[in-house]
Amino acid sequence: MTGGGSRAALVIGSAFVHDLGSLFPVTMNLAGDELTFTFVSSCPSPDAVGEWVRLRSGTVVAGRVPRFFVDANGRRIRVELAGSAVRALVVLADEVTAAPSPVPRLGRWQDQMPCRVRGAMDELARMLSRCHHHAGGAAPLIDLQLTYRPDRDYETRIAGAHERVQAFIAPVRPVLAMRWRSATSAQRKAFLTEVRDGSPPRGWLRRRTVTRIMGMEVEVSL
Repeated sequence: MTGGGSRAALVIGSAFVHDLGSLFPVTMNLAGDELTFTFVSSCPSPDAVGEWVRLRSGTVVAGRVPRFFVDANGRRIRVELAGSAVRALVVLADEVTAAPSPVPRLGRWQDQMPCRVRGAMDELARMLSRCHHHAGGAAPLIDLQLTYRPDRDYETRIAGAHERVQAFIAPVRPVLAMRWRSATSAQRKAFLTEVRDGSPPRGWLRRRTVTRIMGMEVEVSL
């Protein structure tokens, strides 16, 4: 990917999540301007993977032509976007639940996560654009990682919810961890003025502030 820094990667990545069909993002890792995802496939079995790929082959995803690579047993799909550094691995749901994973008890609660992740990515892209415009210099680069952490209030919320809506209550909360890879002090200052309502810095060796962006918890290393 050339030009635009992390902001451009986030913009393309958000469209990528949307155009792939709102698959559940198990992981997301942005390293400067290189963005990789792991998604849970909507396919019920390996037999359905070929049809999923066939329907999307030749289409335009995030304004680019995707390339699909299916492994020998049809359980994993690698997706690359031509002309970009955006990549994805799509796996069947049983591969996520069978291996150690930070995402327990997959269920209907997954449906809300693509939209939440995209909302935070879009706003982060806008914030990076504003701080770049305000402070000048080269396009800033960040590292950004999506993780899911246990929700301590999950059992309480489940106990108080009707049985029909319990599957929509997430046992985890999505968290984005951000640190600067390449940015001027003026760019960092301009960015942090927008998250000044975050919690006080914490940590001894690596200070960070915690804020919420589009409803998602974001940890920003200072």
